[in-house]
Amino acid sequence: MTFKDALMDLLASQLDHLTIRQISVLSASAQEPQTVRGLAATLGVNKSVITRTADKLVKLGLVARKKEPQDRRSVLLNATPKGRKLVARWEG
Repeated sequence: MTFKDALMDLLASQLDHLTIRQISVLSASAQEPQTVRGLAATLGVNKSVITRTADKLVKLGLVARKKEPQDRRSVLLNATPKGRKLVARWEG
């Protein structure tokens, strides 16, 4: 195991086994609902990366998907109460 891998494992264990990308998506969606497109642009990744990240967060019960009222093709990601509680704990 490389130093970088060990450091990432240590960080993940301290942050409830979430990746840095998952933490970024969860934190942003806890502040206000976020579109996949907007998060992808903010984080500088493809929309598919955000979709896969959101899939994992939804499965964990930390984020919920909701249709955008003004554009039914767009999806909003919003932290669940469980997700908001986790973010609040990190923020101390």
